[in-house]
Amino acid sequence: MSPHESTTPAGNASGPVSFTSALQRYQPYLDEAQYAKLIAESERIAPSAVRLNLLKLTSPLPLPTGEGEKTTSPRPQPPEEGETESAKNTTQQRLDYLSRKYGWVTKALPYSAESLQILDYDTYPSQTREFLLGQYYLQDAASILPISLFSTSDRPLLKLDMAASPGGKTTQMIDTSRDRDFVIANDAAASRLPALRTVLQTWGAANYTITNFAGERWGDWFPETFDQILLDAPCSMQSLRASASHPHRPITEDERSRLASRQQALLFSAAKALKIGGELVYSTCTLAPEEDESVVSALLETYPGAFRIDPAPAQQFCVSGLSEFEGERFHPEVIHSLRIWPFVFQTNGFFAVKLIKDTSIRGEQSPPPSRDFASTGYRALSPGLLQELNGTFQQIYGFDLDGMLQKLNLVPMRKVDAIQLLPASYLTQFATLPYNAIGVPLGRFIRDQFEVSVDFVLRFGTEFSRNVWQMPDNLVEQWMKGFDIRGIDPVGIEPGTVIAIRDVEGNNLGAAKYSSKRLRNLLPNRHIKI
Repeated sequence: MSPHESTTPAGNASGPVSFTSALQRYQPYLDEAQYAKLIAESERIAPSAVRLNLLKLTSPLPLPTGEGEKTTSPRPQPPEEGETESAKNTTQQRLDYLSRKYGWVTKALPYSAESLQILDYDTYPSQTREFLLGQYYLQDAASILPISLFSTSDRPLLKLDMAASPGGKTTQMIDTSRDRDFVIANDAAASRLPALRTVLQTWGAANYTITNFAGERWGDWFPETFDQILLDAPCSMQSLRASASHPHRPITEDERSRLASRQQALLFSAAKALKIGGELVYSTCTLAPEEDESVVSALLETYPGAFRIDPAPAQQFCVSGLSEFEGERFHPEVIHSLRIWPFVFQTNGFFAVKLIKDTSIRGEQSPPPSRDFASTGYRALSPGLLQELNGTFQQIYGFDLDGMLQKLNLVPMRKVDAIQLLPASYLTQFATLPYNAIGVPLGRFIRDQFEVSVDFVLRFGTEFSRNVWQMPDNLVEQWMKGFDIRGIDPVGIEPGTVIAIRDVEGNNLGAAKYSSKRLRNLLPNRHIKI
């Protein structure tokens, strides 16, 4: 048994009787072998998973001889639609590289070629340099499944994450198009927005905005607008596998009813906001049918013929939803949903379903919140200034700024001395919608001299061919703790400029301001090793 695996039944920490009762609800819907597997899995802590940041993906360099000998399980799946064999190989190489470097014993996830479950480790994934730099996300393995249900597209899409915080699934939505789609990350709780913003900044996202509105309103504000919508709904979190962070607690019938009522309102809103032909993924981290099959069934019965469930994922993974539960019969199509019992992938319990919209549905359209975009203070750049910026980036960093802007469909806008890259899709379709955060800072003018932002370097610094310094390995620990580096005189670096820093493995360590044999550390606190 792994030294990191719990030997204590998960239910014991918070009441074995109530936990056993929760499990027994499902005994009539599983055969004897399945129920035995459910009991066994409920007593183990589910392994976490790492998911690579495809925006910061680089080919790994060889490890020093003798570093890391633990092997990983075979990588799954051929390349996904729209992904080249080269990119797929880079993903696999990076995962194998990290596993060797940190002594991870891993298991492949059949629904994500960018992810691995961590069964054992020498260094825990949250304690690595790469994690601090946002090169991968650490999350529950089952929560990676919902985004994998969406189709990919060659054209830019409009996407809505209706209940986005803390942002793990939002980053995955961003990754599927390598940041070319425009994603609105919404959350109704203002208190949850700082965490969401930090996650997206750490990830290096640019083509997004964060909003703070009730999810129930989007369908009336923006009917038939979005190509893809994720509703990872607030739920009872009864995954039938308790953990230290989410111990089991009894869920009353009244609580389930109140949650289901809100979930249904959110799902109906998402259904209205979805374009005809669009895709809507509904998911929860609970296995309570009142919050899962019953909610989806209500949508299908309220709008007959308007939506269908894609049966392919359930067929692929040999899982199915319930057709009835405790006397309630569900719409026949609900059987095509994905009810992920803890024993299916050795994860927490999870529910997900992919709905496709075939016809329009009636809604009560109402105007969304609005403010004059001019009140944000952003103004368009003059052609002359844009040309000057392109020249600056080419001369100092060897970076094609204009090509990147066209590729990601971003527009530089100026506010006083700062320049921000805003998503063009926001400016053309949602410009009057108030936001909490948007885009990525390009930099600012300081006494008429332009200085690139640290966030921009953290995202695009690996593409710089000039003004880059490879930091010796003996200085990296000091750097990652936030200290300046003194007494150095790097060759080929322009004094007085912000430079990109890399380690000997090619990791992007952020930015420094170079002057007088000193590198002033510009790493944001979120990347600093405590």
